[in-house]
Amino acid sequence: MTALESPVALNRLNRIPARLNEDAGRPSAVLVGLMPDAGHWHVIMTERAHHLAHHAGQISFPGGKVDGADNSLIDTALREAHEEVAMPADAVQVLGGLDMVISPAGFVVQPIVGLIAPGTRLVAAPDEVARVLVLPLALLSDRSRHRQDSYLRDGRPRQFWVIDHDRHYIWGLSAAILVDLAARINGGAPREVGGDAHNAGNAAGNASGNTSEEITGNIAGNIAGDITGS
Repeated sequence: MTALESPVALNRLNRIPARLNEDAGRPSAVLVGLMPDAGHWHVIMTERAHHLAHHAGQISFPGGKVDGADNSLIDTALREAHEEVAMPADAVQVLGGLDMVISPAGFVVQPIVGLIAPGTRLVAAPDEVARVLVLPLALLSDRSRHRQDSYLRDGRPRQFWVIDHDRHYIWGLSAAILVDLAARINGGAPREVGGDAHNAGNAAGNASGNTSEEITGNIAGNIAGDITGS
């Protein structure tokens, strides 16, 4: 698919389960898409539409709830990625999974890591997505940018991950997924957050670097967009 070596070794990824335990929450899947451009890897994320009733404007991975027509969690992630950002299923080479995460909203989420063909054209679905974000993997996987924060829920402190970024507030479920991915890329053990390790943050998968590339419309050929930061 690409001349670049995969940023994460296959033997450091999990096998993707056939299904998720519904007793733990509503089964969902998100696509952690890694796309090469100009000799560097980037992560495909979205800024949720600002008119949505829940989690408006949050930074997320393309994904959502398992549908009755989905034959697998991979099908769910690819279908949702196509609906949200027009990602063609045949542009994705699935590598494996990360650890499941659970959101406070009651979703149990399987992150699925895949390589995206270079030059894949992505289009934001305006009813769900404000912008497609193509963010440098090197920056998001820099562990010095990973920190913990907390908030009160039902009178109890809940800790969650935050990824420090100059332009985007990336936190909760999306940040926990990136922390897990970074540990596998960097060869270290995943960093556990105290308390409810991965249980705070964005709702599952409707579900960001000094340099980031923000695409409000299309990505065609080499990534083209408004480059922000420095």
